[in-house]
Formats: sequence, structure tokens, C-alpha cells
Amino acid sequence: MAAAAAAVLATATACGTSSGSKSGNKEITIGWSVAYFDHPVYQLMMEGIKEEAAKQGVKVILADGKNDPAVQTQQINNFLAQKVDGIILTPAVSDPMIPAVKKVNAAKVPFAIVDRRMETKGSGIKWDFLVSWDMVKSGTVGGEQVVKALNGKGKIAVVEGTAGAGSTVDRGGAFYKVIAQNPGIQVVYKADGDFKRSGGQQVTEAILQRFPKGELDAIYYMADEMLFGGIQAINNSGRREGLKIISCDGDKNALDILRKGQIDYDGIFFPKDEGVIGTRLMAQKLKGQKPEFGNQEYEGRKAALVEYEGMPWVKPDFFGVDSSNMNDPMFVGW
Repeated sequence: MAAAAAAVLATATACGTSSGSKSGNKEITIGWSVAYFDHPVYQLMMEGIKEEAAKQGVKVILADGKNDPAVQTQQINNFLAQKVDGIILTPAVSDPMIPAVKKVNAAKVPFAIVDRRMETKGSGIKWDFLVSWDMVKSGTVGGEQVVKALNGKGKIAVVEGTAGAGSTVDRGGAFYKVIAQNPGIQVVYKADGDFKRSGGQQVTEAILQRFPKGELDAIYYMADEMLFGGIQAINNSGRREGLKIISCDGDKNALDILRKGQIDYDGIFFPKDEGVIGTRLMAQKLKGQKPEFGNQEYEGRKAALVEYEGMPWVKPDFFGVDSSNMNDPMFVGW
């Protein structure tokens, strides 16, 4: 179902079918710039995109943003030059993409954001809808898990995601709000792990070097990919005992080590839901149908509908996972 799309970019693929139409027999084409391809979250999201594109009978051109706003800006420009019917953006970071979104708005091309939220910063940019799982809830749950793990008292380090990414802003803001409400918890160190395994390992190594045994009580990871690198650093240093470890995302490997007692808390969302729902809503719009923002679900998981600056925000849910529910079939992991 996926094929090379050399007319667009060497890093782009096209998926879907040619059976859909907007008017007459014209094929509906959606250009989608993904933050980067080499991450399990986005690989699963793209599975959902491909599945729903085939179901809707539309073509989706997926472009690898390489975690670089300059690359994503060029991809947006390419989509505009090709006169695609709709554009979807999963931004690596928010602010540098504002000028590109302004161009899309000026061209009056239907536009949506999926996964990482952008901040408008008074720029006046608009999108037809946003599909982004409840990252605020994930941060709140993570903060509550830390408080519970430490019985309300202790020193913690935080391995954050990419600076400026909507996911880091939303998750971090909610997490630190919970921590601020619990004065017995002290954040003694935080650093950017860039949502990558290597970043998680490097930051964790720095944490362990800075805080000898007994001077740190817990580490919170804003994503499982960083957790995996962090666990390697912790095990290499022999420092697992005495440290509470909390993460989130729902990677099966993370939930497996939770079930083995090697970490204390995790959480799960379902990346495929975002890909399916984002593709479905854009296809509905481009077919001249009224998008059903308040009636979205996938595999029985319903998404909430809220507003962000007057624009629809469809929110797939997030669930905390611990010893009480880790064996629930829903929380096996992806």
C-alpha cells in the first residue's frame, strides 16, 4: 500500500488508493509532514494513516520531517506547489513552523495538526482541526504517580522531551503543576532528552554522576524511548536499588519491564488512533462532508472533543498503568 513518491521528496511515501474523488474522478491527495519517521510512536501513527487512507479511498503523501523545522517547512512548500487538496502537519517543534502555516492559511488549503500541538503565539494561524492525545492528562498522571511513589516527599530528576515541542510543553506543564502542589517533592535536575533513547541515556548518565546514591529518589521520563536509554545507564551503574522510575507512552517493552518490577509506573496512549482519526476527518472534509469531530473512536476507544482558541481539538485518551492494572489486556502495550 506504500510506494515511493519521487515527485515529492526522496523521504516521502504515498499511501492509500485512487478510488476516492472530490469532484468527478479527481483523486483526493493529502500531504502529511511527520515530525520524523524513526520513532515507534510515529511508525504506529503511520500504520493508522495508511489503514484509514485505504478505507477512505484517498492518497496520503507522508514526508519525513527529520525532526527539523527547516525540512518540514520545505515539505509544506512542496505540498503547496503540488496543489495537494489538504495538508496535515505533525510538527517537530511549534514556533519555527508558524511562517509555513501562515502560507498554508493564505493559500486557503484545508489544514490540520496531528499529535504535537502548536501554539499560535498571537500569530493568527488557524487549522481546521487538531488531533492530539491527552498529553496534559499524561503529565498530570505522571506527577501523581511520582507523588504516590515517594509518599509525597523526595528529590526527583526529570528527563524532558524535545524543547519547544507541544508534547513537552503540555506534558511538562501539567507534570510540574502537580509537583508544585506537593512541596515535599523537590525537582533537583531536569534536562532535554529529545524524546530519543540516546538522549535518555546521556541525560541519565549525567544525573547519576551528579547525584550519588542516596541523594536522589526518583527519575521521571517524559517518554518510554528515553526510559530505555535511561534504564541502560542505571543498570550499567548499578544504581537501580533505591530509585523510583516513572515513565509514559505505552511501549510494550516498557510495560513488560513494569510487569517484571523493573520500573514503578507507566502510562499508555494509542498512536494508531491519531493516524486513523486525523486521516478520517481530513478525508471527510475534502469529500465535502461535515467532519464528525465529536464522534471519533478507534477499536472502541473514544476521543474527547474540546476547543483550543476556538478550533476543534479531538483528544484520544491516556491511561495510567501500575501494578493494579498492568495485566489488563487493554494495557499490554504497543
